[in-house]
Amino acid sequence: MRKARGHIPVRTCISCGMKRAKGDMVRLVTDEAGFLFRDKLMRKEGRGAYVCDSKACGEDLLKNKRLQRVFRRDKPVIMVDLSQDAGLLSRKRKEFRDQDG
Repeated sequence: MRKARGHIPVRTCISCGMKRAKGDMVRLVTDEAGFLFRDKLMRKEGRGAYVCDSKACGEDLLKNKRLQRVFRRDKPVIMVDLSQDAGLLSRKRKEFRDQDG
């Protein structure tokens, strides 16, 4: 079965619950260690969630344990911004391993 032309995938924001077109949302993905990344191309493997591209929704995610629940983690999800420093990911993973044991 082929999709009809003009089909626009709809996703729900994990923060406010509003439904929007997939292209208007930001996709978040975690890796096996629990680090959270913004998936700009929306193609990375792993569990993903969508959030509105608004400051209010982003701030709301940081205030509560919603990310932990959505990504099914016992420990808090750690946000990583790779745009600031290319070596940040490797340092964060090392810090995480050192804390765990």
